[in-house]
Amino acid sequence: MLVLLVLADLITFGAAAAAAAFLVCLAALAFLLLSVRRLDGKAQRIDLRVKKHESELARTTTALKRIETRLDLLVQAVEDSAARRADDLGAILASLGEDRVNAMARAREVEELRAEVRALAKDAV
Repeated sequence: MLVLLVLADLITFGAAAAAAAFLVCLAALAFLLLSVRRLDGKAQRIDLRVKKHESELARTTTALKRIETRLDLLVQAVEDSAARRADDLGAILASLGEDRVNAMARAREVEELRAEVRALAKDAV
């Protein structure tokens, strides 16, 4: 179009070159504008994804803290139970030991009484 205007001597060659340069610059600006808008849209989508992942990470962190608290409580309960069981077993074993010692003392007493009865039985015969 500009070539026809120059050939028809309606505009000068310099004016046509300036107009062509202006149109090239305008096209480049339009291309840059579209590219920037496209990049901005991608950046917004990426930002939304990042925010979504951050919120999921925050929820996961909160859940992990809750689980950790529950695990601490369970560990403490298991340790308390183990301590009580150890105390109970100690008491049972001590009681069994006392019963055994008492039974051994009674067995000795019974044996001594039997010996005395035998001795008395021999003296009476």
